[in-house]
Amino acid sequence: MVEFRGIEVVEGWPERIQEAQLLLTCHPNGKEMGRVRYGAEEDDWGANDRACHDCGVIKGELHVPGCDVERCPSCGGQIFGCDCDWSTDGVEPPAAKPSKPFTDKQLKIVAARKKFVWRHTGFASNGDAIFEVHNGSDMRLPYLSVGVQGRGGTKLIGAVWLNVAGIEPGSSGRVQHDCYSDQLRQDEVECFSTADPTPETRDRFWEFNRLPKKRAPDV
Repeated sequence: MVEFRGIEVVEGWPERIQEAQLLLTCHPNGKEMGRVRYGAEEDDWGANDRACHDCGVIKGELHVPGCDVERCPSCGGQIFGCDCDWSTDGVEPPAAKPSKPFTDKQLKIVAARKKFVWRHTGFASNGDAIFEVHNGSDMRLPYLSVGVQGRGGTKLIGAVWLNVAGIEPGSSGRVQHDCYSDQLRQDEVECFSTADPTPETRDRFWEFNRLPKKRAPDV
């Protein structure tokens, strides 16, 4: 992990932000339209005060594709969850570079995350959501991806990454994390299990990040 614009991001993410600035248009319903820049959304996502909480861009920049804040320029909904037709309306998109298959280590991570059991139990005094997590696998993971939505997904659909690095195999622990407190009231927060990662979606999962080094005991 590296710190970038006040938030922690995976290594290589600043370069992803730079690449996103070259993707100027998208094609909802087969029509080429300019992408909505951060700060130009109808809702106030705090662009005047901070970087995007999901992808780290600043006001005036284009979101990294897949960001849950980016709006559809046609309907105004979340670009990855709206009802617009994104099939390019018969226009053949450029051939995507095939994703590399999972390595043996990554396959073990995919199997391990299936054995993590979590439960949202409430909220801390600072507004963070509280999760009870059990590691039923035979390995430690740095993070665990958990989906977050507001009232059945009608208001917002996103995800958070719980820091579970300290929960050893066979152990349980309590983890706190902000769940879009700037957009959702506590009674609107609904958490759900995310789909398993694939080679094409692995960049969205922090489970594949490096584990932090254990601190050596004081002598």
